[in-house]
Amino acid sequence: MNNVNQAASKAQSKDDNRLVERFQNGELEVFNELVIRYQDKIYRLAYGFVNNREDALDLSQESFLRAFQALGHFERKSAFYSWLYRITTNLCIDFLRNRSRTKTVPLDEESAYLPNALIKGYKQYSPTKYVEAKELQQHIINAVSELSPKQREVFILRHWDGLQIKEIANVIGRSEGTVKAHLFHAVRNLRKHLAGYLEVTSVN
Repeated sequence: MNNVNQAASKAQSKDDNRLVERFQNGELEVFNELVIRYQDKIYRLAYGFVNNREDALDLSQESFLRAFQALGHFERKSAFYSWLYRITTNLCIDFLRNRSRTKTVPLDEESAYLPNALIKGYKQYSPTKYVEAKELQQHIINAVSELSPKQREVFILRHWDGLQIKEIANVIGRSEGTVKAHLFHAVRNLRKHLAGYLEVTSVN
């Protein structure tokens, strides 16, 4: 992360803390600002886990509901977004454990949430390659779905949400070395699933 992005991230974290403090002082309406700020990221995170629009929306709403209920006791020892991501991740992992089988996802509906780390320029395909692009999208979705929960978690946070290694470590409560190890194994497994279809980036 460059200095500009680091400064922006720190500024947003401070602003989050101010909103949290106001919420804890009784201004419950400021929670709407936090929802607006993070609703797209939380949806993308949930969708990355469950590969279904309706389930992702339900999990996103449940994440914010639980955050609202618990925010009064949030001690601000970590960034608000790390805390919120942790809530969402736990919900998604529990959901996957209880789900008996993987559901099929309409590709056109969710193609905007495919990881940039896996596919390059698919939106620029000519009409003659449209069918191939859709097939490629399905392979990507299936491959990410088959990762273990821990690998999927760090891969989504890194490549779908763009978090840095240190940020991911804070979100999931693990060391940076553990995060890097999960990413390494995730990318290796994706290479196996996607061999012959697309180029998978190496872990940075």
